[in-house]
Amino acid sequence: MKELQSKVAIVTGGGRGIGRAICLELARQGASLAIVDVNPDGAQSVASEVQSLGAKGMPIKADVSLFGEVRLMVEKVEEEFGNIDILVNNAGGRSKPIPRAPFWETTEEGWNSGIASTLSSVFFCCRAVIAGMMKRKQGRIVSISSIDGLVGSNGAIDYSAAKAGIFGFTMSLAKEMAPWGINVNCVSPGPIDTPGAAKNSAQKLDAYKEWTGLGRLGRSEEIADMVAFLVSARADFITGQNFPVCGLANLGAWRMR
Repeated sequence: MKELQSKVAIVTGGGRGIGRAICLELARQGASLAIVDVNPDGAQSVASEVQSLGAKGMPIKADVSLFGEVRLMVEKVEEEFGNIDILVNNAGGRSKPIPRAPFWETTEEGWNSGIASTLSSVFFCCRAVIAGMMKRKQGRIVSISSIDGLVGSNGAIDYSAAKAGIFGFTMSLAKEMAPWGINVNCVSPGPIDTPGAAKNSAQKLDAYKEWTGLGRLGRSEEIADMVAFLVSARADFITGQNFPVCGLANLGAWRMR
């Protein structure tokens, strides 16, 4: 029996990178997946991969920085699959294509875009699914934060602030939801080998590798494994926690030469 057999999961930002890896791992464990992404082609591609694993996969185009679209997305999932058991808040970044800049050049629009896509989206998605979970007195919520929320970043202040906000949100929601049997946790990836990371220069990628104690980038599958554990029955006694998966980057590791 697969650990997540008959469970229904929503994964936001599921069309590529870490989100894709999470979708595929949850599918391997037997879950039915709603793959939510602003890029419909990415969502469809991952849905096809999920289906090839023998699981149900439903692609949904939605901008999770907009509460109206989130509500419609949840309604579609409930119509297709019924109850929602698992929510993985993976989407993040900026809701508009505004280049990041040093703080003194960051605009109000850039700040608001980053907060909306990375932090408000977590609130919107949780708010949209929580009533059903409370009614059934069960549910799992995992939000993908970042090591940048723990140690800060250089030139992405809205992103770091939003990711740090996810910690406080997670702890607070976990306390409120504990009486209803709903576990709420977050995972903080360090430097991960994703399509986005691959766009960096070789020099910057080497710096990311040196930032960890293991001398390499993490794999999306390593984040997916942690998420799959946290939404399983094996994690029944774990809630309100943050799990850095970062190869020691949260400790400011620098490889011994």
